[in-house]
Amino acid sequence: MAMLPFLKQNSYVRSSLSPLRTIFNTSICRLLSTASQVAPSASPASNFAVEYLINTCGLPSDRAIAKSRYLPHLKSPEKPDAVLQFLRQVGITEPQIRAAAFRNPGFLCLSVEKCFKPRMAELQEIGFSPSHISLLFSIYPLSFQCTRLQQQIQFWMPIVGSVEKLLHLCKRSFYLLTANLETSVIPNLSFLQQQCSLSVCQIVRLINSASRLITSSHESLVSKVSRAEELGVPRSSGVFLNALIVVSCLKESTIDSRLLYWRSLGFSPKELNSIICKAPMVLGYSENLIGCKMEFLINEAACDKLHVVQNPVLFMLSLEKRLRPRILVRKLLESKGFPVTKLSVFMKYIEVRFVEKFILPYEHTIPGLHQAYKDACSGNVSGLNFLQKTSS
Repeated sequence: MAMLPFLKQNSYVRSSLSPLRTIFNTSICRLLSTASQVAPSASPASNFAVEYLINTCGLPSDRAIAKSRYLPHLKSPEKPDAVLQFLRQVGITEPQIRAAAFRNPGFLCLSVEKCFKPRMAELQEIGFSPSHISLLFSIYPLSFQCTRLQQQIQFWMPIVGSVEKLLHLCKRSFYLLTANLETSVIPNLSFLQQQCSLSVCQIVRLINSASRLITSSHESLVSKVSRAEELGVPRSSGVFLNALIVVSCLKESTIDSRLLYWRSLGFSPKELNSIICKAPMVLGYSENLIGCKMEFLINEAACDKLHVVQNPVLFMLSLEKRLRPRILVRKLLESKGFPVTKLSVFMKYIEVRFVEKFILPYEHTIPGLHQAYKDACSGNVSGLNFLQKTSS
């Protein structure tokens, strides 16, 4: 199997790919990847743990009671005191300790000698600053029990580009640090490039938008790709990545419900297929939002259904910040006899270009137009009223 360009350059992959099966024991990695998702122990919450989380970690009582179930065997302050003392010595702040306890107070029972000291030394070795280590701790405190933390980070760093970007991703999905590289991540990345023709930039975008897809099982990824194709978006399409993000972020039942709603608006299967093929991200919008925009486009913008089908990007524009203000400007310019372009083009102009082309040239003829448009875009009723009155 050919390797991704950025995998070829990855020092960790070069040195570790062949023995990955040994290094990344499947059962251990699977345990790590679900460590913070496992249901809390069914045993009664320890009163001592509750009091400790409240008095020492600063958690509110209700949160302390809920999280104490992760510490069913905590009966003495000896180990957690040692952990907190060490963390404070290395510069972890009280808010960061509190944030970590909010996420999972299980770190209080980790060994300072076996977990925290060796992990921190490894992180410093690969260039993590004290602030980076502190942020990682507050994001995912149990990462310090992962003996393969250094290897995981060395794998991802060349792909995402920097420590800051990696930590930003981990804040949204710590699975990047726990996923099984051999059975999930590397096969998934290779499949996306070789079988789906995604570029490295597109894959990085996918990691940013739907990292769980990359760290999920290979079977799950293949299933999502098939679902995107079922929606009518082939792998060769320029918007295939968007379709893949949509099916990764939405439940199957949600997708089905939204497809039914679009059909209830009067779109035929062929028209709906055309819409999704051009703008699959429209499935990410709720029925209520799509209904409001559809009503506006048909009734207020006098847009026919064919134009909507041909330009589904209109549904992806803000109703209050773009569609409504620009329609009012368009009506105003038309009422004064000034030239305007067709609706879809009028709406797609980036803001700076739109103002240069359709606002500033007419400011001397329609005094206050620029300010009224700015006010309308910010939701100020006076701006909307000015545009409506001036066009009548």
